[in-house]
Amino acid sequence: MRTIYSTLSLALLALPTLVFAVPDDGSRAGQTPNPGGGLEYVLRSPLAPGIGSIEALLITILNALLVIAVPIIIFFIIFAGFTYVTAQGNPEKIKTATRSLTYAIIGAVLILGGVALSEIIAGVVNSFRT
Repeated sequence: MRTIYSTLSLALLALPTLVFAVPDDGSRAGQTPNPGGGLEYVLRSPLAPGIGSIEALLITILNALLVIAVPIIIFFIIFAGFTYVTAQGNPEKIKTATRSLTYAIIGAVLILGGVALSEIIAGVVNSFRT
């Protein structure tokens, strides 16, 4: 059953690529005349114009995840602080607040560490290219 969901998910991810197949000269169904004979199919990326490689796509995904994750981390840190303040000596609430703060900090370290690691790897790879 899990395989069916995985296959369906991959098919839905590939669907926009198939839908946005547009030829350069406006001919029908993605077919463009090829000077060498036959037909040539052109698939344009439905993504932003600056995303032309896997590297650019991964950087864009990482930046989007960072934009989503930072407010969540901040929310959990504020939640942990609020729980500490309202605990009033209750050991169970203090334990919950400590756990929330610990998980928020671990999440922040993992996410920011991932961003830092990707920047380091990109710098090393770019230094080998030149």
